[in-house]
Amino acid sequence: MRSFAAAILVSLGFSGVADAASVVVEKTIAGFSSPESVAVVGGDVFVSNLGIKLEPTARDGDGFISRLDREGNIKTLKWADNLHGPKGLIVVDGVLYVADIDRVLGFRVRDGKQVFALDMAATGSAFLNGFARYDNRRLLLSATDIGKVYVLDLPKKSFSEMQFDTPPQGPNGMKKAGSRLMVAEWGTDSKPNGNIKAYRLDGMKARLDKAFDVSPPGYFDGVVDLGANRWLVSNWVRFEPAGLLHVLDTRTGKVSVAAMKTPIAGPADMFLDDQGKLWVPGMMEGKVYRMTVRP
Repeated sequence: MRSFAAAILVSLGFSGVADAASVVVEKTIAGFSSPESVAVVGGDVFVSNLGIKLEPTARDGDGFISRLDREGNIKTLKWADNLHGPKGLIVVDGVLYVADIDRVLGFRVRDGKQVFALDMAATGSAFLNGFARYDNRRLLLSATDIGKVYVLDLPKKSFSEMQFDTPPQGPNGMKKAGSRLMVAEWGTDSKPNGNIKAYRLDGMKARLDKAFDVSPPGYFDGVVDLGANRWLVSNWVRFEPAGLLHVLDTRTGKVSVAAMKTPIAGPADMFLDDQGKLWVPGMMEGKVYRMTVRP
């Protein structure tokens, strides 16, 4: 994970900034082991944990998924366990899907029973990462280490590669809104060359619509849709409590840093729930933050 360390974000390269926004921490929930992703469904909040050591590609069997209630109380610390490096989470039709190194597993939400498994070792990736929902039966999944995005057909338990005219550089978090796909990039070659890109989708092909000039480039992770063409993107910045959240306006291309009193060590794959609560894992500190976003 040290290869993802980034330079300190010192300035923004625009004449203006996006509409101001602040992020207020309501609750800090401790007790996790390298939490990476959050998914909320019904009264449940699920958190993926890589394990005690921050080793995202280690096949060590110490990864697990925790189950919380909406108030942030841990109901079951190891709701699903014996995983390796569980990262991205997404819920579809009552099944919680998790990206675990080079495979995707699915657990039924109501009882935790495993009901899905897809081996993706043939891709050559050991860092399957973030999900986005494509439609009612297909998911998109980023492979950060090899710079690719895959389309998963859930009923068929099959996958294919999405085609990009301009491939993303270390794709991490993703979000689909209509025909637009937002991609947050880690970057490549251990350099701060990641960016935030918007693509237009045409079937299984993606055409670059715009690369947003966040200056200096960072190491971006999670992305959530705030509505009205505004997006929130997390940036690790460096390997200590220094992580921050960017607010991006895709109409103007302007970017700001959300006012946040508590810098986070490793803000990873965020989730904005249907009650307006933002759940952000602090991956390096074993915590999950429940926040409110104020425009």
